[in-house]
Amino acid sequence: MEKNKPIVSVIMPAYNAERFIEEAVRSVMAQTVTDWELLVLDDGSTDATATIARTLSQEDARIRFLPNEKNMGVARTRNRGFDLCNGQFVALLDSDDIWLPEKLEKQLALARDTGADIVYCSYGIVDENGRKLCDDFLVPPAVGFDEFLAKSVISCSTALLSKKIVEQYRFVTDFYHEDLVLWLQLLQDGYQARG
Repeated sequence: MEKNKPIVSVIMPAYNAERFIEEAVRSVMAQTVTDWELLVLDDGSTDATATIARTLSQEDARIRFLPNEKNMGVARTRNRGFDLCNGQFVALLDSDDIWLPEKLEKQLALARDTGADIVYCSYGIVDENGRKLCDDFLVPPAVGFDEFLAKSVISCSTALLSKKIVEQYRFVTDFYHEDLVLWLQLLQDGYQARG
């Protein structure tokens, strides 16, 4: 790996996530793909989130703790992560979500096999104790603009994006569902999404 040029940059905005952030970070550390960097961007937390994230960054040099100077909100915080990341691909992970160990490996393989610039995946919803709340959300193998209008199948914590997307696009900051706006824009602009 070229120094500071990992295959994947993981962007994790964090705000008052002390109960969940360590498990979220450790799910990145447990990935079968080891060539990654994790940017933990603390958005002015008032709990122990920053302390936990800083400690984890001292444990693993691939983790970068990057506190915001002031609270910016999740969209601006993710955009800051886009500005600071170095990876060939960028993955998004919320600080209260976790990944299975082969998540990045399978997504990178699909990106290489299909040439897709957006790779998303199925997911489960659990409560704060890890108990499943419903059946897993299973995604289709591909989605275009029209299909996405009918059913949103891309979730932030499942998204893997090519660097060229991150170099050209940002989350809008004046809508509540900023991720939905970005996925629609990318699909409308012709980017291929595979699940």
